[in-house]
Amino acid sequence: MNLAEKIKNSWWVILSFIIFLNGLGFMYIGFKHNNRNWIIEGITYEFPWFFYFIIFAIYGISVPSTLIITFSVILMLISVIRSVWVAVKLADVYDNNEKYTIKQTNLNQSSNSQNKGGNSHNFACCLCMICIFIIFLVIIF
Repeated sequence: MNLAEKIKNSWWVILSFIIFLNGLGFMYIGFKHNNRNWIIEGITYEFPWFFYFIIFAIYGISVPSTLIITFSVILMLISVIRSVWVAVKLADVYDNNEKYTIKQTNLNQSSNSQNKGGNSHNFACCLCMICIFIIFLVIIF
């Protein structure tokens, strides 16, 4: 894959550098690659900005919101680093397409290779995000 195609496939990284829109890039790439974790990650990056606008709409300028803005900027910096990292990994996948293609197997082999733990990783991820938001709300109020 040449440089122009890599840039074309990684345009969504630019959204991470734009204030208030830093999570939309992850939501876009999550929908494009059907990856629910990236969609949740994009929502996580957008949630503090949404929360800030709700508080601003209700209380106006009278409520000091420096903590919310600080948290939002920290998440924005994390989203920039994470989006560049994901774009580099996706470029590797695009370059080595034959390495990452799914080969068809018969039913007996695929049932033995399935994860025996179920969806425990997804549950742990959701539980961690809920805990982060609860801590965030406790700090603010």
